[in-house]
Amino acid sequence: MKEVLLDIIKTGLPLSIMAITFSQGLRLAPGQQLAFFKEHPLVMVRSLLVVLVLVPIAALAVILLLKPSPAVGIGLAILAASPAAPMQLRNIANKGGSLVYLGTLHVSLALLAIITVPATLSLLSNALGFRAEVGVSAVAKTVGTAILIPVVLGFVVRFFFPKVADKIGPVLGKVGEVALYVLAIPILVKTFGMLVKMDPWSYVVMAVFVIVNLAIGHVLGPRDAQERTTLAMESGARNFGLAVTIGALNFSQEKALPVFVPYIILFVVISTIYLKWRKRQTAKEVVMVRQ
Repeated sequence: MKEVLLDIIKTGLPLSIMAITFSQGLRLAPGQQLAFFKEHPLVMVRSLLVVLVLVPIAALAVILLLKPSPAVGIGLAILAASPAAPMQLRNIANKGGSLVYLGTLHVSLALLAIITVPATLSLLSNALGFRAEVGVSAVAKTVGTAILIPVVLGFVVRFFFPKVADKIGPVLGKVGEVALYVLAIPILVKTFGMLVKMDPWSYVVMAVFVIVNLAIGHVLGPRDAQERTTLAMESGARNFGLAVTIGALNFSQEKALPVFVPYIILFVVISTIYLKWRKRQTAKEVVMVRQ
C-alpha cells in the first residue's frame, strides 16, 4: 500500500505542477513577454540580479550570522541556488502580481537557471565548506519539464487556438491545484515526524531567510505595485523540485526533505501574510490615485 501511494505521489506531483504551469502558459503571449523585455530592460536586469545574485548573498549572510545546524545551512544554500518555483506562475498571478512581468521574469529565470544554478551552488558550497554540485543536464531536465516545456506548449496553443486556451486554461489550472493539495496531505503526514524533530532555532533561521528574501524583492522592486509584489514573491519562492534533485544527487532525499519541507511551509505562511498586506496597500494606492 505504501509503495502504491509513493508511486502515485511521484507520478501525480510532477503532472499536477505541469498542468498548472501549462494553464499559465495558456494565458501568456510570447510577443508580450518580448515587448516587456525590450521596453523595460533595466527593470528586467535589476530583477534578475535581485533573484540570482542578491538572494544567494542573503543566504550566505544569514547562514554565517545566525549559524544554523550544518544540515539547515546546506539546505538554505541549495534553496538559494534554485530559482523559478513553478507554482509561482499561478500563485502570484492570482494574488495581486503582474502577469506580463511575471511571465517575462519567470521564463528568463528558468532559461538562465541552466547556467546560474551550477555556478551559484559551486560558489556557496565553497564559501560554506561543503561539497555539492549539479550538472547542466539535471537542471535542464528539472526546469524544462516543470516550467519551460509546459509554458511553451501553452504559448503554442494560445497562438493557434486562443478561444480554446481561454476555455481550458482556468479549468486545467484549478484541477492541477486541487490535485496538488490532495497529494500534499500524504507528504505532510510522511514528513510530520521530521518537522517535529527540527529544533526551534532552525525554524527561526528559515523564517528570517524567507523574510529577508521577500524584503529584498519588495524594496528593490519596480515602482508598479503589482510588479513589486511579483519580484518579492519570486525572490522568496524557491524551486522545490530542483532543490530536491540537488539534495538527492549529493546527499539523499531523507537528509534533504527535513530542511526543504519546513521551508515551504514557512514560505507559504509568511508569503500569505505578505500578500494580504500588499493587497491592502495596493488598494490604498489605487484610492489615492483616483482622489
